[in-house]
Amino acid sequence: MGRVLTLIILAVLVWWVFRSFFRAQVRDEAPRARSLEAEDMVKCARCGVNMPRSEAREDGGRVVCAANPHCH
Repeated sequence: MGRVLTLIILAVLVWWVFRSFFRAQVRDEAPRARSLEAEDMVKCARCGVNMPRSEAREDGGRVVCAANPHCH
């Protein structure tokens, strides 16, 4: 009975250590915001994709994708 209890306690400790390790990994890899300012979102007039205004360009008075080669 003592060995079973020891194995259960050991298993819980190992589980707790792994859980803590993986939570720290997920927390470290979370994407970080580049700036604190919000940016306007616009919709491409050709393909309908929503993107930040800084990634768009105007073409004939319409907003279109600036970097998407399939949208030009």
